[in-house]
Amino acid sequence: MRKPPSGQRDRVLAAIEIPALGVWLGALVGFAFISAPLAFRIVAPLDIGRFAALTAQTLGSLTIWGYVLGGIAIAVVLLRSASAGDRTWDFGRAVLLALALGLVTYQQRTIVPAMTATTDVRSEDYRALHQRSTQVYGAVVVFVFAALVLAAVRRDD
Repeated sequence: MRKPPSGQRDRVLAAIEIPALGVWLGALVGFAFISAPLAFRIVAPLDIGRFAALTAQTLGSLTIWGYVLGGIAIAVVLLRSASAGDRTWDFGRAVLLALALGLVTYQQRTIVPAMTATTDVRSEDYRALHQRSTQVYGAVVVFVFAALVLAAVRRDD
């Protein structure tokens, strides 16, 4: 028979999960709306190779942070669900985070190398890669945001 959930334990775990997701989401949004546009405007016209290397390195760092913070969040979700009466939303969060991590891996291993190899950022090939990258990256942001909201509104009744 399961013991009643510990409110304090759940609050401690939430205090780990929510900031992990918030930091990851903040890093993703910061890159998308600040770092990448500035690099494209300032660095790309002067040195396309440096722009590609800078963007690839930044995305690589975001990927590592995503693995760390997403992994922490998934572990905490599973710990929080261990004593939950209704685990459906907890497992839903874990699935959202697993999908986000899968898309991050796809982005890093498939799209980023192709974009880095492109020498003309104004070409149709680059535009198509950028469009795919934006869609994948946007999906990651939506999944992490949804997981963050679900973690924040979770009640352990």
